[in-house]
Amino acid sequence: MSNKEMYMGREPPVKKVLFWCDRCNVPLIGQKCGCGAEGKKISLLQPYEVRPALKGDMDLITRLVHEQFGTVPLPRIMLLNKTGGVDRADLVIAHGGRFGWLTFDPVNRRFNFDIAPEALPYILDHASKGIVDLDSVAAPGEVRGRIGGKKFTLTANVPEGTVIVKYRNRYGTGTVKEGQIRVKEVVTVETRRPANPDWNVAIRKNQTQLKNLEQEAIRTIRRHMNDRPTANVSFSGGKDSTAVLHLARKAGIEKAFFIDTGIEIRETLDFVASRPGVEIIEKGGDFWQAVEKAGPPGKDNRWCCKLLKLQPLKLYLAGVGPCVTVQGNRWYESWNRASLEETSQNPANPLQLNVSPIRTWRALEVFLYLWWQKVEINPLYDMGLERIGCFLCPSMLESEYELLRETHPDMVARWDAFLEKWAERKGLPDEYCRWGLWRWRALPPKMREVCRNRGIAFNDDYSVRATKEKVVRPAEAVRGEAAPGPEIEEEGFPVERIRRDFPILGDIVYLDNAATSFSPEAVVEAMVEFEHRYRANVGRGVHRLTQIASQRYWHAHEKVAAFIGGKDGVTVFTKNTTEAVNMVAQGLSWKPGDRVVTTILEHHSNLLPWTHLKKQGVEVVVIPIKPDASLDLDAFREAVEAAPPRLVAVTHASNVLGTVTPVEEIARICHEHGSLLLVDGAQSVPHMPVDVARIGCDFFCFSGHKMLGPTGTGVLWMKEPILEPTVFGGGMVEAVTADGFTPAAGYQQYEAGTPNIGGGIGLGAAVGYLEKIGMEEVRQYEEELTTRLIDGLKGIEGVHVYAAEDPAARIGVVSFTIDGLHPHEVAQQLDEGAEIMVRSGHHCCMPLMEHLGLPEGTVRASLALYTTRKEVDLLVASVAEICRGL
Repeated sequence: MSNKEMYMGREPPVKKVLFWCDRCNVPLIGQKCGCGAEGKKISLLQPYEVRPALKGDMDLITRLVHEQFGTVPLPRIMLLNKTGGVDRADLVIAHGGRFGWLTFDPVNRRFNFDIAPEALPYILDHASKGIVDLDSVAAPGEVRGRIGGKKFTLTANVPEGTVIVKYRNRYGTGTVKEGQIRVKEVVTVETRRPANPDWNVAIRKNQTQLKNLEQEAIRTIRRHMNDRPTANVSFSGGKDSTAVLHLARKAGIEKAFFIDTGIEIRETLDFVASRPGVEIIEKGGDFWQAVEKAGPPGKDNRWCCKLLKLQPLKLYLAGVGPCVTVQGNRWYESWNRASLEETSQNPANPLQLNVSPIRTWRALEVFLYLWWQKVEINPLYDMGLERIGCFLCPSMLESEYELLRETHPDMVARWDAFLEKWAERKGLPDEYCRWGLWRWRALPPKMREVCRNRGIAFNDDYSVRATKEKVVRPAEAVRGEAAPGPEIEEEGFPVERIRRDFPILGDIVYLDNAATSFSPEAVVEAMVEFEHRYRANVGRGVHRLTQIASQRYWHAHEKVAAFIGGKDGVTVFTKNTTEAVNMVAQGLSWKPGDRVVTTILEHHSNLLPWTHLKKQGVEVVVIPIKPDASLDLDAFREAVEAAPPRLVAVTHASNVLGTVTPVEEIARICHEHGSLLLVDGAQSVPHMPVDVARIGCDFFCFSGHKMLGPTGTGVLWMKEPILEPTVFGGGMVEAVTADGFTPAAGYQQYEAGTPNIGGGIGLGAAVGYLEKIGMEEVRQYEEELTTRLIDGLKGIEGVHVYAAEDPAARIGVVSFTIDGLHPHEVAQQLDEGAEIMVRSGHHCCMPLMEHLGLPEGTVRASLALYTTRKEVDLLVASVAEICRGL
């Protein structure tokens, strides 16, 4: 596809020529030079971008020219016209014409400079090598007639590359390859030694045009700076935003912001920090954590931008409110920007109106303006970089990345290590890393041609084909070797350090922890260790593996019991809370007239097992809640005193409203009336200290998958083993005869058959992880986050929050609705628009939803110990954005 086709068949409104004053030997940004002479036209190549060759560029060109032709003096003013190619491909312009081509080959990792015939008048007098005399080195009889465009066999050993061709009294250029030379053209050349001005001369000769550009840009800014209540500048540390910042401050705008992605080059951070009045916005996520899951970003897969730039921008704009943002976008940067209007609404955030006052400028104008104004420029440009931004941005050229190997080896080594591990895991060829093929998810035509010519296979979707056996490594090895990060020092709750243990969090905002939490590496590794080191059944085996497995599985029970203060009871491993509650419902003996008291807050798992008992004549009483979402304790007391129930079943914390029930007071009432108490702790155990002895309950049920443990794990704790086993078979007996059996003591009698051994061991590891952090610390941190979330949501018009009022009597579970939108619509918009994952619907609490008058349910955000303040703020900002769009 051609560039024009990429641009939907419409030529962008750009300048396609460069003007040059032959008298002063300087480029012009207008048709007329300051000396009064008219400039001549030089046709540019698409995308018509032209910029000065800076120090790094000049050093590179000088080195290449000297290697080929000897100590040839080069002009002080050289321009680079970016063109299409496999990687870097610049037409070098000097002395008002084409001087050569500067390219980089990503395969052999070499820069090349091909001299143009138009450069010969300026270098012939100085060239001391790289000259091929056809009369001397061409095979006899081959050179005759017109020689331009022909290929000749060489009789002498001539280094490959571009050479100056001499034939009698004429000169031209040619290319030597594999013992042959292809001559482009030979002509009579008259040597020239024109004036050699520097860029200060060029600035003076263009000063009138520069003043005009400045005035128009300032007028553009002032025309729109009051279109919104406030105005600011988006500053990246690059040349364009540096120019815009300078212009905006001349126009009267002082505020500016810079988004630190966390993978910026050091010089850029220092440069930004030196700019007065620029607010630095911290990164939105951890790139190194995200990339482990998402894989390398690509030019056609820029997931990193949403995580590192758009999310923090959304938070910033939520605090700023509607604003005009002056930005440095230009037509010549890319074909996507070639139709950029003077103002444009930010499609990702309706709060922001973007103004592009230098959209018609080329890089030449930008640099000339900054030099004219004596504005400091990011030093990375003089080091040879063209694009300033994240050091591993896929849009960076391989030539620039090669330069970074020399200037910033530590940064490059880290990314190289990741790429190599990623390729190894995916079975990709070495060229995936070495040639920079990782920069595309689907290879473009130019790279497909490179691969095709060199035998690198790709798939039908143009992704690089795996050609090696995939190497699966433990998660710790991949994380540790590929993406080592610096030690994190943070005051207060160590959430950033905690997040490093959860690779899945990298590129998402996960607020569905009431449904299931994520597991840290310690839990995953414990399960992998079981599978890889000592997988065996537990029980009466005597070989070493079963002994290890049995001991670890037993020890997991002990750890879990200690974690909830239940060492004196019986701790049974189950599949989940649902199974644990059902074991109680089915393990007690029931008779008609028995009563069960429960609450309207209950999850279906702590409601249906009791309503099912109605078939046996059991009465079920459901206690309501008060307007503040707390349990109506007076109604509960009255229900118990009226007719003491056989069992009270109550949630410790609601999975819809976050309400924490007064279980100790409930237990006291139950004991006074001889009632058993079952507490559903599925939502409390992951978020607060739990002591079943202090609570005084008879049964305590919870799930492993909500408390960082594996799925398919749960716990039933009993003060006394008074339940009848509900499943019978191997492992739950002490002895068996033809007439009966003797059940095993302890938890074994309730765990018939082969249990989920690895899951149980993983659950023990989850408990160890939580204990190391401290549940009181978790509770305090999440209480602060919950208050932040509730206060933020309550401040948005059209949002209705359903949560307990008392911060001390709630956990981080917050339900809300938005007027005019179904909860599923809200959840979908949050997922698709902001990478925020929440739950929507009835949350397995339909009676509660009916009680609240919410037939469609709610949106539920539920927090965890790895949730950050930024994530909470991002949810609030995203909800506000949804509401503004209604």
